[in-house]
Amino acid sequence: MSQVIQAGAVHGLYTALTISTYVLEQLRMKNLLDIHTSAATVVPLDDHPIPFYVRRDRNDKQRNIKVFGNDGVQLYTIERLSAINPVWNMLTFPERREVATINSGIFSSSVDFHSKAGISHRDISVDFGLSGGNRSFYTNDGAKYAWIRGSKFLEKVINPNGGVEEIRERVAKVKLMRQFKFDFEVLIDENKIDREIALATAFSSMLTQWGVGEITDTIGPTFVEPKKQPDASTSKFIISKDNDNSEVVLMFDNHSFVKLPASDSSRVAESE
Repeated sequence: MSQVIQAGAVHGLYTALTISTYVLEQLRMKNLLDIHTSAATVVPLDDHPIPFYVRRDRNDKQRNIKVFGNDGVQLYTIERLSAINPVWNMLTFPERREVATINSGIFSSSVDFHSKAGISHRDISVDFGLSGGNRSFYTNDGAKYAWIRGSKFLEKVINPNGGVEEIRERVAKVKLMRQFKFDFEVLIDENKIDREIALATAFSSMLTQWGVGEITDTIGPTFVEPKKQPDASTSKFIISKDNDNSEVVLMFDNHSFVKLPASDSSRVAESE
């Protein structure tokens, strides 16, 4: 019975968040969600995050959530046994390897990770402030991480409540893709946060922190500029002298060889 009550309460909270966000949008008061008094230094999200997409299964909207990569291939499934069960299981797709168990509640939630070294059970706490409740948790690096109510950034908080010495490093961001639809984009800097930790905790916040009432300017994904790759045609030089020190051996891309007089080695090094 307690699980039925918890699931109903979470659904009620999700509906209330959707309605309140929609009303604030209509009254042009959404900026109230971003009110803060912190003097912290904010480190922006990397320019090349990895995008993921979290959407309800059209055929089973109450029990099954699909997570896709940027190429449209499904990577994970988040599912529960019934619509009155507050506990969700996150599994890889199609292997169905257990990743995490997500238990969402109104005042506190938790995630149990099943394949993370040094991290298993993690509580997700509510941090109340002027802009509402952020959701915070800790990982095995000892740092505090918080999903922000208004901006939907995941921030790594260094020296919390430290005034000007506090640093908030943004490592992920969530965006609602379509109003009134459970359809989210999650941008993750995988160099700074494990993708499965970010996705599991973001899903909890989708249910208990954000709702789907926000007016969306576009249904398209965020453009992420590809990282510039080094020119593969650029030759690499490896210079070594023969045993008699009379000649210099050059290797081009590790397979082409040419010998030059040792007197030319300085010129080659300069051109390199």
